[in-house]
Order: sequence, then C-alpha cells, then structure tokens
Amino acid sequence: MDIQALKLDLVEKIIKTDKQSVLSKINILLQNEKTEDWWNQLPPETQESVLDGLNDIQEGRVFTHEQVIQEAKEKYGF
Repeated sequence: MDIQALKLDLVEKIIKTDKQSVLSKINILLQNEKTEDWWNQLPPETQESVLDGLNDIQEGRVFTHEQVIQEAKEKYGF
C-alpha cells in the first residue's frame, strides 16, 4: 500500500469510527509527532563535532578498533 492509499484508508476509518477513545489517541499521536528534523535540535557544538567526524572519515583520518586497542595496550600496558 502506497502512502496515498494508506492516508485514504486511515481517513475512511477515522470518519467511520464513533469511538471517542480512538479519536483521542489519534489526536494525541498527531500532536506529538515532531515535524522538525532531530538534527536541528542538536546544539551547534554537537552538529559541528558530527560534521568534523564525517569529514575525518571522508579524508581517511580513521583508526580501526584493532589499532586503538594496540595503542592502548602499548601506552597503558594491558
């Protein structure tokens, strides 16, 4: 079922129902739905840090898990 068919199906069901509880739950669900992207809710410092990390990945400035473990073993002796 595509999105338009789903919408029409839901509208039909909403129109046919007389159950206040169902309509209230749908109303609450729609009110709680956030239309803003979660990215915009992140603090600017966090956004910058994530973008820096993605840039590091694209530039090849990354370490494997094994490399990090080996360096920790050498540095801390475990």
